[in-house]
Amino acid sequence: MRKLTLLGTVTAAGALLIAGATPALAAEHEVGLHQNPPITADDPEFAGREDCPTIPADQDGWHFVLPTNDATFLELRVTFEQGGEQVITDFGPPSDKHAYVASAPGDTLIAASATVEGGPADFRLSHTCPATEASDAPEEQEPATEEPEEPGEEAPETQTPATGADEGGAGEEPSAEPIPATDEDADLAETGSNTPVVAASAGAAVLLAIGGYLALRRRGQAHRN
Repeated sequence: MRKLTLLGTVTAAGALLIAGATPALAAEHEVGLHQNPPITADDPEFAGREDCPTIPADQDGWHFVLPTNDATFLELRVTFEQGGEQVITDFGPPSDKHAYVASAPGDTLIAASATVEGGPADFRLSHTCPATEASDAPEEQEPATEEPEEPGEEAPETQTPATGADEGGAGEEPSAEPIPATDEDADLAETGSNTPVVAASAGAAVLLAIGGYLALRRRGQAHRN
């Protein structure tokens, strides 16, 4: 009886230990990457083995996987040399034991860790998918430079010649200011005005002389008679 009792006690204790260990193994815990960074997507050990269905063709793809079927990712943290840290919480396909990460072409993985649920002690980089298309980076446009105009290069403005109507037309008012007389004009005016006066004076003198002569002659005839 004592042996049976002792055997039953040991069996019960073993069952309790197994039952206690199962939740512990299923609880979430932190794990590291099986491979050692730094790693680039074009590394021959990982590149081109399989596809990365959720990664665009113009980016590098990284496929991480848990080695056991009873484990799942809860959170994945990866750090790239140029892109910095990424935190992944959306996993698959086909299940939560698979994780896909995208990075800039040519960037280098320098660290990785994960929070998982299940029993594995680490997770692994399954394969990479190097970018196959160039990213559409916006082209830098050089600002347009304006060349300064050199003085004297401007074309002269053409002036329309005045027509006959504009030169002496009816709508043009005469200038109100008198035009000053020149010396030649003054001499001509003076010569024209003195000539009639001299001629008139000479004529008057001749008439007076003739009149006087006739008067004297008449007086002489009167005395004779």
